[in-house]
Amino acid sequence: MFITKQLLFDLCEGHFSHLLGFVDAETGLFVDAKGYWSKQEVALDLQDPNGYFSLYYFDQKKLDLKKGNQGNLTIRDVFVQAGPVVIDIYVGSKEEVELKFRFDSNPKLERYLINPSFIKIGNNWYLHRMF
Repeated sequence: MFITKQLLFDLCEGHFSHLLGFVDAETGLFVDAKGYWSKQEVALDLQDPNGYFSLYYFDQKKLDLKKGNQGNLTIRDVFVQAGPVVIDIYVGSKEEVELKFRFDSNPKLERYLINPSFIKIGNNWYLHRMF
């Protein structure tokens, strides 16, 4: 829950300054339903003002330009518009947990997200799939 809370705080503030600390060097991160990135690739993208995280999580104007139409929502926009957030926790095993964000006030916004997942390696939990 600490990792999720920190990432949501970062999202609201418009940066992911803590994200790299939550990504394991060996397992990397699934950034969306199709894309796996190493920790180094995540680090490089976070430095790129036109990178994936900037575009899809924070910058609606760039997202609109990329998609060729107006009114697209960044992930930050989704959470801002969602209202209260409920988190369902699914425990797959003692080393795997998946979360589902629910927006009871605006459930149609849930379609913009994938369920984040976490893995435990040694005594530490790491983000394995982004939301």
